[in-house]
Amino acid sequence: MGFKLYLIALMVVLAMVARSSAKVHDASWTLSHFGNHDDESLLDSANSKVGELIGEENEMMMETESTRRTLRGRGRRYVGYGALRRNAVPCGRRGRSYYNCQGRQRANPYKRGCRYITRCARR
Repeated sequence: MGFKLYLIALMVVLAMVARSSAKVHDASWTLSHFGNHDDESLLDSANSKVGELIGEENEMMMETESTRRTLRGRGRRYVGYGALRRNAVPCGRRGRSYYNCQGRQRANPYKRGCRYITRCARR
């Protein structure tokens, strides 16, 4: 009985999703929109900017040049030749980071206190 109720609820949810996705909220995306206007308004829409035709709610979803620049500008832009060598370990020293192999200090020193849960030097 529980499976049948689950199946019926699933069918109702799928029907609701199909109905809501079939609705077109913006009539300007359909071909019938162009049939109701004269040729002059079509030329105006063809000469307008892309952001004006897309709409305010969808404009921020597009990737812009500035977002590509900020994503590309983070960190290094290349992979070093040392990382591309075959069968080579970047840092063979135990406990050292790949980026701090030659340094005398540990890359990520343990700074937490000695607690019961960490079991440090307690028995």
